[in-house]
Amino acid sequence: MTRRLSSRAASRVYRVVQRATARRLPAHYAEEMRTTFDAMADEAAARGFAPIAALLLRESLDLLNARRPPSSPLAPSPPRQPAARLRDAWRAVRVRQAVRALVRRPGFTATAVLALAAGTAATTTVFTLVDTVVIKPLPYPHADRLVAIQEASPATRERVSLIAPIRLEDWQRMSRAFAAVSGSYTEALTDTSGAAPERLDGRRVGPRYFTVFGTDPIAGRTFTPAEEQFGGPAAAVISEGFWTRRFARASSAIGTSLTFGGRAYSIVGVMPATFAASIDVWLPAQFAPGMLQVRDARFLTGVGRLKPGITLAAAHDDLDRVQRELAVTYPKTDDGWSAQVWDLKAYRIGEQSGLWLVFAAVGLLWLIAMTNVAGLVLVETHRRARELAIRLAIGASRAHVVGIVAQEVLLIALAGAALGVLGASWLVALAKSTLATLPRLAELGLDSRAAIFAAATGFVAAVLCGVIPALAATRRRPASLVASGGRVVRGGAHRWQRGLVAAQVALSLLLSASATLLLRSYYNLTHVDAGFSTDGVITFHVGARWDEDRPRVGQLQAAILEGVGRMPGVEAAGLVSFLPDPHATLRYRVKIAGLAGPDGSGTLQAGQRTISVGYLRALQVQLVAGEWCPPLDPDLNGRRYAMVNRQFADRFGAGMNLVGHEMRYVEVQGPMDSALTITGVIGDLAEDGPEAARTPFVYACEPGGTWPDPNYVVRTSDAASFVANLSSVIHQIDPSRAVFAVRPLEDVIHDTVEAPRMSAAMVGAFAGGALLLAAVGLYGLFTLIVSESRREIGVRLALGAQPDHVVRLILADAGRLLAIGVAIGLALAFAARDALARVLFRVAPLDPVTFVAAIGVLAAVAVTAVALPAIRASRVAPTEALAAD
Repeated sequence: MTRRLSSRAASRVYRVVQRATARRLPAHYAEEMRTTFDAMADEAAARGFAPIAALLLRESLDLLNARRPPSSPLAPSPPRQPAARLRDAWRAVRVRQAVRALVRRPGFTATAVLALAAGTAATTTVFTLVDTVVIKPLPYPHADRLVAIQEASPATRERVSLIAPIRLEDWQRMSRAFAAVSGSYTEALTDTSGAAPERLDGRRVGPRYFTVFGTDPIAGRTFTPAEEQFGGPAAAVISEGFWTRRFARASSAIGTSLTFGGRAYSIVGVMPATFAASIDVWLPAQFAPGMLQVRDARFLTGVGRLKPGITLAAAHDDLDRVQRELAVTYPKTDDGWSAQVWDLKAYRIGEQSGLWLVFAAVGLLWLIAMTNVAGLVLVETHRRARELAIRLAIGASRAHVVGIVAQEVLLIALAGAALGVLGASWLVALAKSTLATLPRLAELGLDSRAAIFAAATGFVAAVLCGVIPALAATRRRPASLVASGGRVVRGGAHRWQRGLVAAQVALSLLLSASATLLLRSYYNLTHVDAGFSTDGVITFHVGARWDEDRPRVGQLQAAILEGVGRMPGVEAAGLVSFLPDPHATLRYRVKIAGLAGPDGSGTLQAGQRTISVGYLRALQVQLVAGEWCPPLDPDLNGRRYAMVNRQFADRFGAGMNLVGHEMRYVEVQGPMDSALTITGVIGDLAEDGPEAARTPFVYACEPGGTWPDPNYVVRTSDAASFVANLSSVIHQIDPSRAVFAVRPLEDVIHDTVEAPRMSAAMVGAFAGGALLLAAVGLYGLFTLIVSESRREIGVRLALGAQPDHVVRLILADAGRLLAIGVAIGLALAFAARDALARVLFRVAPLDPVTFVAAIGVLAAVAVTAVALPAIRASRVAPTEALAAD
């Protein structure tokens, strides 16, 4: 597909160039040329991007260099339009001459090519990230009709992450807006079919799951209706990544069995890598008939496919209608409940303002690079002023002279774009290996869209850096240019270059201040008092299934905690349903008998964690009141206990001691419907991420097996030894269990602020590049000014001016330019304040200390860049300067 797109894109570009340069060709010649190019393009595309780019460049240059047949000398010449005159001037310049001119100036050529290559590489890389994550549709047929569906809380209408299987079946049966709905849940699986247990990322899926997405397997098939029913055949669909890793893509994998919990699942199909990058195997959920009668057993994430022409709003209204009808039939469990519908892509990628911020930052860096190259071109045109003036004086048109400069810069832009694409390919590969939390990571890669973007930026660069500076340099009359020899002393001669440098200063200030703000924001995020300690804390998982016998799983968990607790250096060990994370909280409404609650309704919404008491001790959580959970009876029907955080006690109890009160979850059935006795109050933990406000939380001290697949949390004084010996300890307890996700808790917490860290690091790198480019621009400008002002400086020194006076004069000139750039940069920062405010934490987007520091850094860079030309100017010998003139 990529090769075909590249070939088509090249053919379209060739046709545009042909129409612009060879309109008088006979129609059959033009058609033959296009047919020949299409054949060569198909062949080149099969070899990759570089051959087809070289082919397009070569053939386009041939068209540009082709001359029209001379007209009869007796025929009157028709009036020439400006565009035609510029085209003729372009053709009059030979590519070989442009290449030789660039070779004669290796310093200028290398600097310009590298600057453009760096800008193209950075912009193409970040464009690829934004295009893959945000712009491109999901890789499914008619992806615009895919939605995420969730239930909504009856009191707050906030979304919840889980849906009951029976409710999904009701929605499928009663809705009019959906072609199909389904649900799924993740499950850590342990495959024991090989020589050693292997942990796999699994997903249990309900009926119609693959129908919703509409993606065909690359081998085999998906589940049949019989396999999706309770008691049906045990089947498995595997991912392309797992198929490659385990079976080397052999077709014989179809029909092979994987063993989970002692049951053999026959592999029936393979899904493509883009279907779901993080999943190894899909299994049918096969809901038991009893489960399909429990309307509040919410554990599925819902997806749906809309019928053609149905909008999100219409789908939401349709599910609201269905829920109202269900509320009449099932008032106890469905009354007041609703549903929410989101576009699936928006739901999956979440908030990506940080990525857009990085894209804006790299765009600013690209503009700085372009202005720098334009400044270099202006310097070169000033140095070549006598040559260009002579060309104008002997009859060359202004368009012809502009074409000379523009063609040279076009070659530079093409070389920079080619190098930039190579650099972008390396940067994209680096991003794919390092940005593990980026959504849609499996789809990331350079494609024809990125190549077109690189080509477009290269064309814009050629215009900005070639045509505009050339037009500015040829505005004066030829006679004055020849008389001055290209020397311009003061005044407005360098308006263009001064404007470019001022723009560089402004953009550098904006980037530097933004990077500093992001770094301060990230520092604030990582230094929030989370309410717990991560030093020496290790987390891990042990494979267990939700459909296993719960008492048996409880015995396994108790044995693991006991075995781990005997390891050397272990101070505390426990388990928890979810570690602190912004996207891993179940929320319930709870009530305490006899209390009205904060709003008088008698209820309060609170986050919930299922824990063992060792979890809180492993995190060294502060006990505010009461006692820790008592030792628990493994009997799941025994008395239940819970602890609450300070926010819960303050909001619900309003200063009352809640220890000893009984609490219940509202509108739930089954084991969760029984009362929990509050045994103690703990400090507030940053459960929803460091930037989120602390909210009420309930920590249910449940018996083992209540949560089959928990996070084990261990505090140890010897982390290295613990990690090295953990697998052998678990293997002694149960050799069929896989141990996985062994990580320091500190790393887990840092992952929750990965996006701010990435934004701060990337914008900081771009800011450093911007400062360097601004310094180069200032140095180049004042080197040119000093070079062209040697006569004036010599006169000043001959009349008695001191060298330090000359230095101050040049620094003052630079200071005025810096002040203009700073003023523009502050205006840009003011305009961007709202965008910055959305990604900052505990720091104002117009923080004065940050901007004063950024201006100070920028001033120091500017003084350093201008100091050398200024000192060189102060050492000019008056007699030498006057004699040279």
